Amino acid sequence: MVPWGALVQIVEPHCPRAKTDRPPFAVETMLRGHYLRQWFGLSDPAME
Repeated sequence: MVPWGALVQIVEPHCPRAKTDRPPFAVETMLRGHYLRQWFGLSDPAME
């Protein structure tokens, strides 16, 4: 099991805030995507 809540609390203070009208992705969504990419060796197009 991955402690997503604890990881989000560590990363969230360092995430940029929205400076445009478009809201940013949720921190947990980005974090999960990053870990999936690392664990399975996926490229950028594969993650999309």
